[in-house]
Amino acid sequence: MRLAGWLIAAATVACWAASGCAPVVPAAEYDQLHQQWLDSQQQRDDLARQRDGLQKENKELADGVETLRMLGSDRLAKLFTVTSIQLGRHTGGVDLDGRPGDDAVKVYLDPLDSHGSTIKAAGDVTIRLFDLAEQAEKTLIGEYHWSVDQLSEQWRGGFGVYRYSFVCPWKVVPPNHDEITVRVEFVDYLTGRRFTAQSACKVKIPPPQPPPASSSAPSTPLEALSSQPATRPGD
Repeated sequence: MRLAGWLIAAATVACWAASGCAPVVPAAEYDQLHQQWLDSQQQRDDLARQRDGLQKENKELADGVETLRMLGSDRLAKLFTVTSIQLGRHTGGVDLDGRPGDDAVKVYLDPLDSHGSTIKAAGDVTIRLFDLAEQAEKTLIGEYHWSVDQLSEQWRGGFGVYRYSFVCPWKVVPPNHDEITVRVEFVDYLTGRRFTAQSACKVKIPPPQPPPASSSAPSTPLEALSSQPATRPGD
């Protein structure tokens, strides 16, 4: 409506100019009207650009819908998605500080497609470590989690293949036994499916620490000194 009003005003001014009886308009008012006309032109151009953008977006959406229709409703089944996971055979204890004994368990994880090939799939990973030789309430010795946003940082190459690699340090103290059970849960970001894998691995237990040495130096009892016979020169 605003744009139409300014167009009518402009047409009226043109008629006045053609008839030779155009009224005298103060300069300030003329400048204000001229600026309003320029603003209306800018608004018209902006609306035209928005219209063109929406038309382009609608066309792209329509093309996308047509492409999906041609692919068929079973297209997800034809994608390379995770169908199972497995732990790498090199999963086991790792020494991080160079001193005797392992400080963590290094876990290698392979998300597998339907052909058994490892794929870099997005998802959430939870790892739990168990010492099953402990009492029932003490078997869980560590729990670790990586979100989908953190997972890509764990994709590494090693032993001739690329796979996910995780370091799980002891939470408090090393375990008491050298066999640890690793349980991994992977939730696929694309399909929402949940996969688990479990395996036992070996770790090196740090040797027991010797008790701290006493700070007092051994001394000869006074009773033993007093019981020794005194010696005289010449004896």
